[in-house]
Amino acid sequence: MKPQAMKRYTADFDIGGTFTDGFFTDGSVAHRAKVFTTPHDLTECFIGCLRLGADSFGEELRSFLANTQVVRLSTTLGTNTLIQRRGPKVGLIVTRGAEQSLYRNGQQPAVFSSIADPALIRGIDEQMGDDGQAVEAPSPGSVLTAVRELIDLGARIIAVSLRNSWRNPAHERRVKEIVLERYPVHYLRSVPLQLAHEIVSNDDDHVRANTVLLNAYLHRDLSRGLYKAEDLARESGMRHPLLVVHAAGGSARVAKTVAVQTLSSGPAVAVRGASIIAKQLKHDHVVCADMGGTSLDVAVLGKSQANVVELPQIHGIEISVPVISTESIGAGGGSIARASQGLLTVGPDSAGSVPGPVCYAKGGANPTVTDANLVLGLLDPSDFLGGKMRLDFDRARDVLARRIGDPLGVDAATAASMIRDSVNASMAKEIASRIRGTGASPSEYVFFAFGGGGPLHACDIAERVGIPKVVGFPFGSVFSAFGSSTADVWHRYSRSVAKTLKCGTFSQDLTIQAGDLQAQGRLDMAGEGFEVSELSESFQLVIADSSGRRTVTFASPSEVAGIIESLEAANPGLGLLEIVFDVRAEMPSWLPSAQPVSSSEAKPAKTRLVRWSTDEDARETPVAKLEDLARGAEAEGPWVIEAKDTVYAVKSGWTARIDGFGNIVIELTSSKGGGSGER
Repeated sequence: MKPQAMKRYTADFDIGGTFTDGFFTDGSVAHRAKVFTTPHDLTECFIGCLRLGADSFGEELRSFLANTQVVRLSTTLGTNTLIQRRGPKVGLIVTRGAEQSLYRNGQQPAVFSSIADPALIRGIDEQMGDDGQAVEAPSPGSVLTAVRELIDLGARIIAVSLRNSWRNPAHERRVKEIVLERYPVHYLRSVPLQLAHEIVSNDDDHVRANTVLLNAYLHRDLSRGLYKAEDLARESGMRHPLLVVHAAGGSARVAKTVAVQTLSSGPAVAVRGASIIAKQLKHDHVVCADMGGTSLDVAVLGKSQANVVELPQIHGIEISVPVISTESIGAGGGSIARASQGLLTVGPDSAGSVPGPVCYAKGGANPTVTDANLVLGLLDPSDFLGGKMRLDFDRARDVLARRIGDPLGVDAATAASMIRDSVNASMAKEIASRIRGTGASPSEYVFFAFGGGGPLHACDIAERVGIPKVVGFPFGSVFSAFGSSTADVWHRYSRSVAKTLKCGTFSQDLTIQAGDLQAQGRLDMAGEGFEVSELSESFQLVIADSSGRRTVTFASPSEVAGIIESLEAANPGLGLLEIVFDVRAEMPSWLPSAQPVSSSEAKPAKTRLVRWSTDEDARETPVAKLEDLARGAEAEGPWVIEAKDTVYAVKSGWTARIDGFGNIVIELTSSKGGGSGER
């Protein structure tokens, strides 16, 4: 027992729309787990997956958590709330006159077509000058009238975003004081208030309004789910705070996370993990494709680097929260296929985990991509998820015949093949368009396929796009959870400045502000268990000049005076918009290590009839278990390689081998594939 007590585990989770994935390591060995997501209560799948992680190390849950140094969680809870439009009614208070424009004239705000109802926006009389000086304070009568009307219309959370509050937030703070005087927090009718300056610092009033609106829309579901997950984990023995993964690639405890930071965090950290693996494998140009049960998330890496977008658009809504760039396509294993008027469509809607594909036999009635792959022979009905679940082949075949085959005049297997062709073509088209935007040739890229469904479709997609190499990973089905395991603890603090260099005490004031941000960051990091000596700190000044925005980076508040002096000498009229402080603490992480490779021919464990395309019959295909293949083993397609939680489909014309890291490297050996992404 003594050596076991010395172990220090990490546990990382990605709660997706269909599956919840776990990745667990003690620093030298890594294990993975996959369970169905429980949409009614996400803590059930979280704790269930955590128990499997403990079991994989032969530990009881309490002892496992007692020896766990880090528990991190990424989730699509916010993304799903947004997609399904199930957030609460959000009221918004703005400066009078901006009710319809949200501070940007000339176009209808994107939030009006998604999460915001124009009827739930109220303007109040107040004015903050462009110099940050108060001109007209908000009156209690104006504020309370707006709040009362919003509550009567059904608002369950209210956001406040006033003009120029990024220069001086005094009026937003006064609004909160007025509301709490009338609706103290112990009242049952008290409605939460979120102030824009507390969520984001940005000099664009429109972007700030968008950001606080979206945050308010997501806040309820996320706060309930994440705090409950932390409480349950603590009750089970967790000693450290639960860390929530952010879409910019870092993580922070629940209490220091705002809802918008979590949007697309799972796909984002998968890209972070992919960039680390790309460097390890020395691949400069990589396409990442994470295909789960609900969607396909795509990112293109250049020079092995993930692209961080400072002002992303989420469902057309421009917000001020940095995110690692990914794009989601409605193509997953649960994507629903339909035949209408002689045409086949697949997705974007998904059967999710409940009821799921028809073959799950959990009440699903619509044929999906997973049902098609089962009928084609690519999945073993008796060995799904490592034998934890049996798939119903007959139900899948019958629904494909009835819903797709009969309307299109084909049999069930041909219908299944058509569904697979359709989803592969749509994914290839999307990926090809993103590669075209880089200016590089598809032949320069390597295709990283992960998620439960990625390896099953990778050869077809790569062949259509013109990518000659696919890499799958032994932990690929839980790749977002692996990516989470590489995320450091990271906080970002910012403060609007809105000054010119001609201001007399500017250098002194900015030094004080930098010191305040640093003190706040160190205090928060101490709350997460870190000493100052463990921290990496950096500052940025955001500058505006005739050429646009740029940043100047420095390491300490003591450097401010010298930077301001040199900037003023070069450009006396330069405007400074914002000061940003980043503080990070590096977390322990695991990477696969290379082992000796000895070339050998892979030996199949069995064969199975697989139909590989619409224009050919099913053929006997060798099938092997991934764990039975030694490093260096090679197999010439067609082959099916089964892992406990995914399947690697190796087409004819492609050759697979196991490299020294245990990855499945699949390379095109024939001249197939036009590379257009359109076929």
